Amino acid sequence: MTEIVSNTATANIILPLLANLAVTLHVNPLLLMLPATVVASFAFTLPVGTPPNAIVFATGELRVIDMARAGIFLDLLGQFLAMAVAMTYGYYVFGLGTYPQWALPVSSSSLNMTIPR
Repeated sequence: MTEIVSNTATANIILPLLANLAVTLHVNPLLLMLPATVVASFAFTLPVGTPPNAIVFATGELRVIDMARAGIFLDLLGQFLAMAVAMTYGYYVFGLGTYPQWALPVSSSSLNMTIPR
């Protein structure tokens, strides 16, 4: 998705969906959201993916197919490494193996609190 839409827009679209998915699956939301945040910056396939891609393409030395051939491999490798790091080091560094208190759904009874005057 980051190949045709900006990285920020991709993150803004995907991260809320992953947060809700994590709550539904009862897994730590960071387990899904951290790798997605990193991977949103991986746009190696097309010239429009990132400004550096456009600069390199503008030299005229590369064709789109050349960038796509190398970029697909880099995109897939980056996605695999981001998930692998989250699933291994993330468990120890960020405590991704536990469900955090802040991710618990808010109950409707806590929303009906009265405020003292």
